[in-house]
Amino acid sequence: MPDRPEEDARAVAEEQRDLRSQADIGGKVNAIIEAAEAAAEDIGQSARREAREIVQQVEQQAAARIEELTREAARTRAEADEYARDMREAADSYGTQHRRTVEEEARRLLAEAEERAKALVESAEAKAEEIERDVTQRHETLQREAKMLEERKQRVLESLRDLAAQLQDALVGPQDKALEDESLVDALEVERRR
Repeated sequence: MPDRPEEDARAVAEEQRDLRSQADIGGKVNAIIEAAEAAAEDIGQSARREAREIVQQVEQQAAARIEELTREAARTRAEADEYARDMREAADSYGTQHRRTVEEEARRLLAEAEERAKALVESAEAKAEEIERDVTQRHETLQREAKMLEERKQRVLESLRDLAAQLQDALVGPQDKALEDESLVDALEVERRR
């Protein structure tokens, strides 16, 4: 009979160790789930930030290129206008006959300069549209990747919840059925509702 209290004490100690072990496993599973959610959120934020930076960078590049091409067209036009003025002054000094020839040449040069300026602006606009299409495609790709990462995160969380439930079922004995109501699966339900 004196050996009976020692066996009871050992049984109580083993039971307490089992409960602590289960709590440790639950805490570790929760930590894994929280780390997975944090990593998925970081990846999503990084993808969105990168997409915004790419869009800003491309817009700045397109604006700079358009401005540069516009300045070049204006400079070409200014040079053509200056040349036309010079030619008109020379024509006046040589008389009416030469004036007509020089003015025609000036108009031709001006038309060519305008054609060149128009071509440069059209080229710049086409390049800007191409860059904008590239940015849009990249943005859509990043959005698809972020969505895939979010879906993968959800699958991983579901797998971890299933694993936690399996671990909980494996660790909970028939005598601990009352504790099962406040188990790791319930804790994960709180995480799922967030």
